[in-house]
Formats: sequence, structure tokens, C-alpha cells
Amino acid sequence: MRKECGPSVVPGAARRSDGTLANHPRSPIASEFTLPLGSLLTAQLLFFVLAFAGAVVLLVSHHVPSRNPRRGGWPATLAILGAAGLMTWLLTHRLAPVLFFGLSLFILALARRRLPGFSAVGRLFLTTHVGMVVAFLVWGFWFLLTIPVSPLTRSLLLAGYPLLAVTLPSGLLQSVIDWEVLCRSAWRRSRKLSGRGSAKPRTRYPKVSLHVPAYAEPPDLVIATLDALAVLDYPNFEVLVIDNNTKDPSLWRPVETHCWHLGPRFQFFHLDSCPGAKAGALNFALTQVARDAELIGVIDADYLADADFIGELVGYFDDPRIGFVQTPHDYREWEKSPYLRMCYWEYRYFFASTMIALDEHDSSLTVGTMCLIRRQALEDAGGWAEWCVTEDSELAIRIHACGYQSVYLPITFGRGLIPQTFGGYTRQRFRWTYGPIQELKHHIRLFLPKRWKTAAPSSLTPIQKVLHMNHGLDRLNVGLQFVVMPVYAAAACSMLWHREVIPVPGALWLCSTVILVGGWVMWWLPYRALLRASMQDVIGAFVASKALGHTITMSAVKSLYTQRIRWHRTNKFPALPLGLGVLATAKVQLLLGVTLLFGGIGALVLLPHPGLLLLLVIGGLYGSLGYLAAPAVAMLAERDVAMEESRPKTLTSAGPRQTESTRPPAQTG
Repeated sequence: MRKECGPSVVPGAARRSDGTLANHPRSPIASEFTLPLGSLLTAQLLFFVLAFAGAVVLLVSHHVPSRNPRRGGWPATLAILGAAGLMTWLLTHRLAPVLFFGLSLFILALARRRLPGFSAVGRLFLTTHVGMVVAFLVWGFWFLLTIPVSPLTRSLLLAGYPLLAVTLPSGLLQSVIDWEVLCRSAWRRSRKLSGRGSAKPRTRYPKVSLHVPAYAEPPDLVIATLDALAVLDYPNFEVLVIDNNTKDPSLWRPVETHCWHLGPRFQFFHLDSCPGAKAGALNFALTQVARDAELIGVIDADYLADADFIGELVGYFDDPRIGFVQTPHDYREWEKSPYLRMCYWEYRYFFASTMIALDEHDSSLTVGTMCLIRRQALEDAGGWAEWCVTEDSELAIRIHACGYQSVYLPITFGRGLIPQTFGGYTRQRFRWTYGPIQELKHHIRLFLPKRWKTAAPSSLTPIQKVLHMNHGLDRLNVGLQFVVMPVYAAAACSMLWHREVIPVPGALWLCSTVILVGGWVMWWLPYRALLRASMQDVIGAFVASKALGHTITMSAVKSLYTQRIRWHRTNKFPALPLGLGVLATAKVQLLLGVTLLFGGIGALVLLPHPGLLLLLVIGGLYGSLGYLAAPAVAMLAERDVAMEESRPKTLTSAGPRQTESTRPPAQTG
């Protein structure tokens, strides 16, 4: 006879409210360590996304002035991580967040030793940011492997992952450099000059040779620059003006005459044929320098230097290890123009954040104007690189490789002019993007470990190698990432062709939202905390930055298959109004923006439940706004040009008005 058996009872089994037993072969805690891979990766992603969101809020409260005292340190860190773990547990009903909580504490403990100058809030922010990005990358790979799609769609979606993994370290490093000034509580390299007028009295004044290169510049503009140099509060300097390749004598003759009137301290040289563009002119100047000159200064033709420029900087060179001292780019005559105001605040970010972080690691860059360079260091480095369109930042690599140190001083000592047109603005940024990639390709063996590096001696430290390399690599990655964009477009078409509807997990929506909002906040915070910019100016800088996106991408793409481009000077002549014709400078962006905008709207209308495709459509719509920013900024600049043209004119010797079609030809570099 068959024996009836009741339900088997496992020791520790819980009893339900109806009196029946709930069997669990393992305890709830033990089951957490046998989680399916997908659940574990999802919990990991949620934990770091929530922890990063909390770290952003904590960082904002740490920097933005408020009536409440700032809080930080380990209590706040534990609170953020604990809250992230609790919320992850509530969302997943898993105890896996305990693992991630412990892992985060371990990483933070290591970071405390490796990043001693960083605040606890800063270490938390950087750790959670890196954790979120890595977790998202791993989770995304698993997600694409497991979703029910055709082999073609899956292959296309996964095609960009190898490149993404390669470019990830450079992107993370650049983020750390950009945000380091917000995350530090102490700096190793003390700045001896904390404000104007703090320079000590001197008994010795080394001779300074100031070089002013000019190519087809308005005479009045160059004359104003020379007049400012003539009243420098420093007893021992000379000024060499090198006019190179200007064909119209009416542009350089007045400058030559003015130099004669300013006295023997000012020398003028006109070169009918000077190869190498600006670098070629500066190399010629080195052959004309006074024998007793110890320092070289570079002043752009449109910059008005302050009287204490040399006097406040020369003391740094009392240390024979200092190769150059750099001060920021700064600008004038922008306050009343909405377009120039946007550009001005977009420029400021780099000099208020990235340059300060580079200086902390003795990896500052020379940026072409308002700098002093030790003559011996410049000669040891081999002079200016005529093959590079960013001969200024390239020089910093070779000076550091010669064993010299550098100083970046975040105090303005001179102001120049912002390009009056959007075309000039984009040409300048095209060169600033292409040049660092040239530097990377030219010096790549200098940055590699000893067994692969060039035989030439180098004193670059490991951190200098990494940062100088990433200066170009970060821009090169923009071009590499653009190359795979057609693959993702093909993936979207494949999903449409196969009518594949892929549900978007909540974790993906949450992560995408946090990354988007967090990116906006971290754009706003440096402007608010470091520059005290208004919200209007922050938004203006953001729009200007987005308007440059296509230009930066195309410059990076061009660097992939070319070695050199022509050197285009920034036009300083007053521009003529072009009306709607100004849109020619942003026609590609306008076409792409309109295509993405209407394509996205059409997809939303025609695809009621597109699943993952919806996320791609939203990304396309957001990208369209970036492209459309370019024609909007171009029209804003055109408005200023038209208003300037309508004002009463006074006769000057500034030379003829110039448009896009009449500007001087590009110089070969």
C-alpha cells in the first residue's frame, strides 16, 4: 500500500499565515550569493547609479553657498552608500547591495591613500562615477547578449563595444581632470602668487624679449597692442614684431612706422615669405633676440597686456627648474553682445578647471599668448614646431621632456578679442582639436613605456606622459566614436525591418536619466562654484559648447586620415553682414539637426510602442538640439554684426572690411 506523506519540512522553514509551511532549501542570505548573473549586474548598476546621484547632490551642497553648514567626510559618505544600498534592496528585493556597499568602502579606503589631496566628498563622487560607468558598460553588454533580437541586430548593437571599451579609460581620465578642482581639498603645488601686487621687490631684472607675430592684421589693432606693451612696468625688455606673409603694405607699413616712433626697444620685421605660419614667425624671432635676453614672451596681436604682466611673473624664474609660466586666455568687449557673451563663458571653463588640474601634476600647457618662457628651455626643446597647428601646447611636451617644470597662474594679465563670426569661432576650434591629435601621433613613442619608447632621452614623469597623451587622445576618441555612429543607425533600421520591440528595463531608464541630469549639473556646478556665473551665462555657454560639437567631431575625424591641415588665423577685421547667407557656415549642422528632429518626431508618431528604439529616438532628438544650436548661434552672431554695421562709422586705418570670401588665405603649417 502506498504511504501518503505530508510536505517535507526543512529546518528553519517559515510558516505562512494559513498554517502551511514555506520550504526554502537555502536561507535567504545564502541564496543571494547564487544570484543569476543578470540580477546581480542589475543590482550592481542600480547601486552605483543611486550612489552617484547622491554623490552629485552632496558635491553640490559642498560647493554652493547656503545658510546650512557644509557637511562631508565619512559620515556623509556612509549615508550616501547606505541609502543607495537600501533603495537597491527595495527595488530588487535582493541582498546583493551589501556586497557593493562593502566593495565601495574598500575602494574608497584605497582612494584615500592614492588621492590624499582630495576631499571625502570628492573621492566619493569620483569613485561612484567610475563605478557607474563601468557597471553600465558591463550591464549593457549582458543586456545586448540576452535580448530576443535577430543575429543582425545583435551584431550591429555589439559592434561598437570594443571601441567603447578602448576609449573608456581616456574618457574617465578626462572627467577626473575636468572635475579635480571641485574634488580637491588641498593642493601639493602651492601658488606663490596669490594676488596682484604680491611680487617681492627685485634687485635683478632679467631681460625679457616679447614676440608679437602678425599676419594680415588690422593696423590699429596691432598698434594698440604695442602701446600697451610700451607702458609695461618693467625696466628691461624688448619687443619684436614679426609680420609674416602679409601682401598688402597698407596693413604692415603703419605698424612699422609706429614701432619707429616707440623707440629702439621696439623692432619691426616684415617677411614676404615665411614658411611655418605663426611657428615660423616665432622661430625667426628667436634668431633676432638680444644676446642678453633670458626670457621669451609671446603676445598675440590683439592682446592688451596689463602693465604688471612681466613684473608679477618674472619671480618664478628665480627657480632654474621653471621652463615656462602661463596665464589664462581672457577677452574684452564681450559684455554687451549676447553672442560674444556665450563664447566668453564657454572659453572660461577650460582655464578655471582643466588647466589648474594639469598644473597640479606639472603638466601645464602653453596656450600661445600671455606666457613667459625661459630662453634656454625653448632652445633646449628645439624651438617652435612648424609642422603643428597648435605649436603652443606642443612646445609644453618638449619642454617637460627636457626636465623643466612649469607654472600655470590663474590670474588674468591681458585680454584679446573673441572671433566676431560663428565661422571664425568654429575655425579656431577646428584647429584647437586637430592640433593635439597631431601632437599625439608625433610624440606617441615618447609617451610609451621604456621598452617601446623612442631612443631620444626624456625626463617626462609617468603622470606627465599620461596627461600629455590624453590631451590628444581625448579628442581623437571623438572621431573614433563618430565612425561607429552609422553602425548604430543600421541597428535601428534592423529593428524596424524585423519589427523588433525590445522592452526597456527600468534600470536602463534610471541610469540614462541620472547620466543626463548629472551631466547637466556637473556642467553648471563649475560655473557656479568657481566662476560665479549666472544661470543665463551657464546656459549660454552650454549652447555655445553644443554648437561646436559638429566642428570638433569633424576635426577629429579628419585627423584619422590626414597628417596636416592649413593654419588659419582668426580674422580680426570687422565682418560684413550676410543675412541668411550666414547659415552657410552651419549648413551641415542645420541639415543634420532638421533631419534628426523630424525623423525623431515621425518615429514617435508612427511607432506607438517602440521599446528600446524609443531610447534611441530620444537620443536622436537630444542630438538634434545640439546640431540646431550651431545655426542659432550663427544667426545670433550675425545679429551683432548687423547692429555693428548700422552704427555710425569713424575713419580709421584698420584697413578694408573682410568677409568669409575676402579674408587672407590660410598659411601652410
